[in-house]
Amino acid sequence: MERTPHILIVSRDEALEPEVREALDGISDVRAVVSSAESWRRGLEMVRNRRPDLVLFAIGADLSELRSFMEEVQLASPSTDTVAVYHPSTIADSSSKESTLLIEALRIGVRDFLRRPVSSRDLDQFLDRRLRRPRTEERPLGRVVTFFTNKGGVGKSTLSLNTSCALAKRYPGRVLLIDASIQMGVCSALLDLRPSTSMTNVVTEKDRLDATLLRELAVPHSSGLHLLASPFNALEAAMIDDDVISRVLNLGRRSFDYVVVDTFPMIDKVMMAVLDLCDRAYLVTESVVPTLEGTARMLEVLDELGFPESRRRLVLNRYSTFVGNIRSDEVERRMKFKIDHIVPYEKKILVAANMGSPYILQPGLHSRFRKAINRIADEIEAIAPARAESWNGNGSGGGSAAEADTPIGGELG
Repeated sequence: MERTPHILIVSRDEALEPEVREALDGISDVRAVVSSAESWRRGLEMVRNRRPDLVLFAIGADLSELRSFMEEVQLASPSTDTVAVYHPSTIADSSSKESTLLIEALRIGVRDFLRRPVSSRDLDQFLDRRLRRPRTEERPLGRVVTFFTNKGGVGKSTLSLNTSCALAKRYPGRVLLIDASIQMGVCSALLDLRPSTSMTNVVTEKDRLDATLLRELAVPHSSGLHLLASPFNALEAAMIDDDVISRVLNLGRRSFDYVVVDTFPMIDKVMMAVLDLCDRAYLVTESVVPTLEGTARMLEVLDELGFPESRRRLVLNRYSTFVGNIRSDEVERRMKFKIDHIVPYEKKILVAANMGSPYILQPGLHSRFRKAINRIADEIEAIAPARAESWNGNGSGGGSAAEADTPIGGELG
């Protein structure tokens, strides 16, 4: 019976992939699908998207970066086997040191080892053991969406919050809002919450952080929403980096059906990590010429990064038809981009923000704002639980896995 495992190779060593392919060529009944990634970050993205049967990666004497990678793989795809490939000369100068290193790797979570050069016999034996074992049924990962913009003050947080509440009304207890505007987060105030925990606790509790603890750190709201608040001050915000955000999103999508991320208007490593992991990104703008021009430049940046058009949506917020305002069709014609959602301006939204009571939760049947938010929520609800399309964060989105480049901030050590 022919075996067709999906094997992902994570390594900067260009010789490893052809070495593995040659070994596979020597196994007559295996027709493997082989993908490759040149960074831990890209490898994790492909694990989340593709759920490979096997991840192969080269190890040396230093396992410090491997620990975090293994934790994230186990979170993203528990049924994926992890195999470290090594050459004795690169990890130790004696058999006792070699065994010590391998024991340490086992404690980190590595499930098996292959010596280099990888042989057909060793790989065949491993695949035979792996493919005979029943594959574990996994809970579908939750959807991750983000709202972002090129500048502040366009109502991005209001949209994030109200969309989250709209989803929480449909799925109480199953929606997480993450305030990733780490230095200027306002989601707590918009919900009239005074949380005692924040994203800072993710850092201080990192050694025992899991999906259960993350849910405990998130503050529940009467709407059924859970909020992971931004740090309380700028000093705490300095503790949050792209690795922290990646871990939070990975855990969040395992605990919640929907994860909504509010962001800060800056393309930095934190924002890149959010884009890496999101299933849909909503770029928020308004019909003011300087803002629209900035939005056009942001779209160009996303194109340069290779972020797929299929995973982005453009939201025209606070839209009004008063005399002198730029009409939506004129916006599309002048700026040469398509508007996916139009959210109308309503005065009561400002009143709701001042009261800490999301407008979407207030009674009323004829609000155009509410209808627009529910259309966005409908679209999010329709996102497939697992996405197939991926990008590498470095300008070559939509290519094959084997052609992946190293994304920003994720190089292998």
